[in-house]
Amino acid sequence: LPPAAITWTHDFGAPPAAWCARLDPVCLLAAGARLRLVELSAAPLTDAEARELFARVSTAGVIPQLRWHFGAALRWYIDGDDAQDVHCVAPHALPGGDVAAGQLRGADARRWQGWLNELHMLLFDAAPNLAREARDLPPANGLWLWGAGTTPAVAPAPFAAVWTDEAVVGGLARLAGLMPMPAPDELPEFLPGKSLLGLGAAAAQADRLAQWCDVLQAALDRGAVRSVTLLAGGGTFVLRRRGLLARLRRGLFSR
Repeated sequence: LPPAAITWTHDFGAPPAAWCARLDPVCLLAAGARLRLVELSAAPLTDAEARELFARVSTAGVIPQLRWHFGAALRWYIDGDDAQDVHCVAPHALPGGDVAAGQLRGADARRWQGWLNELHMLLFDAAPNLAREARDLPPANGLWLWGAGTTPAVAPAPFAAVWTDEAVVGGLARLAGLMPMPAPDELPEFLPGKSLLGLGAAAAQADRLAQWCDVLQAALDRGAVRSVTLLAGGGTFVLRRRGLLARLRRGLFSR
């Protein structure tokens, strides 16, 4: 599935009219003879930094006949009436962040590479990047084209409700006919039928994830939910309802 059209649907509430792609800010670092891509999720741009950089590149007129859109600090988009013949690699799919492994392909690849080089020059000495470097933060000195395509057809969702702040999960929910709700800080008291809770990267931290697992396990133990399946890191984990002895042992251990 084309990620750009899916996350666009999450960010703007409706699918794109035609072809679109992500053009996300990234950090490009020279590592010996190679150029390495570093995603900015660990040290994200502030909204003010992102908007200033976005304005600098989107108003420069480098890419003709395509429109720029600001979705979020680290999610920038372009769209056009005609599809571009360019094949891209997702930034998280680059082995070791090696930029050479994500070389653009397709009939339009050469001109896209030229456009990207111009945009990188605009970002190089931008004020927000100079300020970030002074604070030992990675600069957003590059843009990465990826996720290109048109809106996919998505089957109706098999869920009664979806809670998420994740762009991919939220976009898929909307395309499947559901209006996602913001991810809660704690388990909702009422779960209508089969529900999906899409947690983001922050929830993957050990302490945060442990809290959610404890809440879900407790709900399962008392019969508030019938089953819980955790999908993470390519694996599937099923929580089992604990017996009375196991719950007492767990309570004593916690205290």
